[in-house]
Amino acid sequence: MIRISRSIVPNSFTVGNMLAGYMSMFFAVKQDFIMAAWMIGLAAFLDAIDGKVARITNSSSKFGVEYDSLADVVSFGVAPSVLIYQYYFIHLDNVGFLFSFMPLLFGSIRLARFNVQLSGFTKTHFNGLPIPAGAITLISYIVLVENYFDGEPFPRVLMALTIFVSLLMVSNVRYGVAKVSIKGNVKHKLFLAFLVVLGIGILIFPYLLVFPTMLLYLGGGLVNSLFVKTTETRQKYKEKRVQRSGKRPHNKTDQNKRPVSKQQNKDDENQG
Repeated sequence: MIRISRSIVPNSFTVGNMLAGYMSMFFAVKQDFIMAAWMIGLAAFLDAIDGKVARITNSSSKFGVEYDSLADVVSFGVAPSVLIYQYYFIHLDNVGFLFSFMPLLFGSIRLARFNVQLSGFTKTHFNGLPIPAGAITLISYIVLVENYFDGEPFPRVLMALTIFVSLLMVSNVRYGVAKVSIKGNVKHKLFLAFLVVLGIGILIFPYLLVFPTMLLYLGGGLVNSLFVKTTETRQKYKEKRVQRSGKRPHNKTDQNKRPVSKQQNKDDENQG
């Protein structure tokens, strides 16, 4: 009798993630850029679900982590590279090929580093921009210009955005893991309300709001990382000051005290 493991449930979402990435490349080659972008968006949705399903079913495994990374390379590395190449970089020949290769190159490095540094199956923050966020940033730009700027790619903007997103993926910029809970404190509830309002806005204006939202996310990570770095630097400076002050004598009286010899004690007794 064949035994079906519980891990097949989250892994099925991972398969869907990979399939959506493959379909994105299919549509990109056919010059259907909007549908190609939506397929990457669908892959990101399925990628966000598979980890939660694994925790709910208590079926998290090392195999699931590695397989998810392979699917992410396809959906958020290869697929966005093919899309931006077909969208504009194809006109730049070899230079365009190198530009379009950057999301795949740096995204794969990002995933390899993540797997090496991962301990357990829970995360408090990400070191570097997550590869799905990088892919969504690129595709949301294409969707925006296709619908509101008559498909004008603005080459310099697309080049700068590709380089910026690619470098962020291999940087040490911290990006927090969103923890949404109704039972949390006031801060968590306000964050949940913000996400609900933002989600409704994106559903109403999907072509307009996704790209500005991703820019806000990218900038927020940079600001947060700078704040954390500054705080850690100040903390280290305070610890060094405390260590230095601990090595010094506490007062001058203790510093001027000298050890009393036995002969001096006898002389004091005889004088008494």
